[in-house]
Amino acid sequence: MSFRQFYQQVHRRKVISTVLAYLVIVWLALQVVAVVSQLLQLSPLPGHIIAISLVAAVPVICYLAWYYQLQQGRLKLIASADGQPPATFGAKQQSGLLLLAVCCALLGYQYYLLSRPVATAEPVSLAANSVAVLPFTSLNQTDNSNVALLANSLAEEISSQLARSPGLTVAAASSGQVLSRQQLSPTNIASRLNVATLLSGSIGLTGQQLHIRLQLLDGQSGQTLWSQQLTRELKNIFTLETEVARSVANALQANLTNALSLKDLSANASTQSADAYVSYLQAREQYRLQTSEAMQQARSLFEQAIAQDPEYALAYIGLADTLLLLSDGSKEFGIIDVDIATKLAAEYLEKALRRAPQLAEAYAIQGKMLELKQQYAPALAAYQQAIALNPNLAIAHMWQYLLLKQQGKYDESLLALERAYQLDPVSIAVLYNRGYEQAIRGQFEQATASFNQLLQDFPKSPLGHVGMSLVAFNQGLLADSLFHWQQAWQLSPDNLSYKQNYQSLLLTLNLASDHPELKNDPNNLLRQGDYQALFKKMEFLMAAQPNDSWLIFWTAWYQMLVGEQHIAIDLLLQSYPAFSEEELFAMPMCSPAIEVAWALKQQKQEQKAKVLLSRCQQQLSDALQSELRDSYINHLAARLAALQGNNKLAIRELQQALAYGWREWWTFKDPVFATLPDEQLAPLRQQLENALNEQRQLVLSRAKQLAPANQQQP
Repeated sequence: MSFRQFYQQVHRRKVISTVLAYLVIVWLALQVVAVVSQLLQLSPLPGHIIAISLVAAVPVICYLAWYYQLQQGRLKLIASADGQPPATFGAKQQSGLLLLAVCCALLGYQYYLLSRPVATAEPVSLAANSVAVLPFTSLNQTDNSNVALLANSLAEEISSQLARSPGLTVAAASSGQVLSRQQLSPTNIASRLNVATLLSGSIGLTGQQLHIRLQLLDGQSGQTLWSQQLTRELKNIFTLETEVARSVANALQANLTNALSLKDLSANASTQSADAYVSYLQAREQYRLQTSEAMQQARSLFEQAIAQDPEYALAYIGLADTLLLLSDGSKEFGIIDVDIATKLAAEYLEKALRRAPQLAEAYAIQGKMLELKQQYAPALAAYQQAIALNPNLAIAHMWQYLLLKQQGKYDESLLALERAYQLDPVSIAVLYNRGYEQAIRGQFEQATASFNQLLQDFPKSPLGHVGMSLVAFNQGLLADSLFHWQQAWQLSPDNLSYKQNYQSLLLTLNLASDHPELKNDPNNLLRQGDYQALFKKMEFLMAAQPNDSWLIFWTAWYQMLVGEQHIAIDLLLQSYPAFSEEELFAMPMCSPAIEVAWALKQQKQEQKAKVLLSRCQQQLSDALQSELRDSYINHLAARLAALQGNNKLAIRELQQALAYGWREWWTFKDPVFATLPDEQLAPLRQQLENALNEQRQLVLSRAKQLAPANQQQP
């Protein structure tokens, strides 16, 4: 059939006039729907659906108009052009009609999805003032890197936006991620995070339209308090991420603060490079593992993100943070010289602040850098500035806790730690430090529970074993402590601190005599009684580093214990001026101040010694007010009492130290206790020797039991 013939048929069958009449009817119907919806205050959604349905039916009307016409109020088949009787509307025509109707319905539904009005965030009135944002789930079966990227990072972006609101407690997004991986129920997650509400969501992609469904759940019942559907066009993934985060943040903050007051303090901190962002997310994942090896991997990934986008402020901050934690001024991960680490970190922080000057994380890391430089007052000010910019920044509270504790401000430090725990209760570092504080207060059941939880949440992290070793050590269970240090070292072989603590316990238990690495170690030479080799070793080291004040102090310490006291006195007084005040009175042993005070008393410089002892006494009093159950505190009290001539108190504090787990084998070689009556020291000396021998035999027995199993392994 030619086009001209087709047009003649369309004209003869009155298809065009029928469709025009149908469209007029559709227009009238839509006017009626609009008026009725307005009068009854109905949602515009029904009218939207009716309009799409009627328009989508136009092809069906055309199909029917080809075969039928309205005659005398009835539909009749149209006769053929040659006057023959009309053909029947058979199975072929019915199948065509059905197929056309299905296609129209699908097209109408697709158009409905694409043209659906974008939902706007309506203010909600919630009684709760705490929330945790859980990771979003992707509804797409096919792999789409943009959607996966958004699903992984949207929770962190929303948490970051919400966290800047005063009066709203926002749990760290990383805690929600960890618990979500454990497939816990919403109520269990809310209980662990100690929040009243949870925000969860899902993401789906249809064409270039991204559909995001949000749900706010009650933390106790798990019921939905509020839900919202957002539709955005998938253009720039990073702009979209911030836009959605702000929509949610504004909705949830309506009852707490003016939504218009929410400032984007992280402006210019992110990136427009998908590759750089992926590298950044991978680096953050490694950072959370909190091992020396993972930290080194995080450093490489942060550097990779910067190479992919040199303007990426958050990557500069992450790199500076990682470098500081890798410095040897940090007991957890130190493998880089502290001066090099702080110098590099300062350069990266400067670049970050130049691009995002109001970013709270930058000031927190600046505080850590200043702390490593022993500039404690500016460091504390930097932490406070970070908290002012973002009250929910858990890491700033935790670092503030560590610095306050170092300064002897125990009550303030515990408040900062509890705030960090409230914000990030599934953080490795926060869990570890909370368990540590429980352990040194004698709360061993609570501390064991904290460290077991850490091991359960992060089985690959060594810090759970580090904590368990601390609990065992504080009870004098050195065999158990040795086991956990070994486990920690195996999980993080590059961490020298774990290795040194493990080897130190071997020395304490006199199990290092044949250890190849410790053969010429000064502490092993001391333990084995080879004093001639010990002093020869120290003489060699001092000749190589004559200005090392700590090396001079340790040489003096060995002379105090087993050498010549006049040499010890001279060396202590030589090293004394080189120490800063923080170094001199370092707790929990107030050392080297107390050794210097002993040397001054031997020189009859009583007044100078009294000044040092008074400061140590004040720090001891501060520690005792915090209800510490720490054998090191009791040992310090015993030494102070002995130097002040109070022998009765010194003996009592030594007894308490042994009861609290003090197991240092050199204790009764300390000349500070030389004035105490030997008949009172003898039973304490025997008690210590018996305890050490018991733990030593336990280690040997366990090793013997493990030997056959190790021999059977291929």
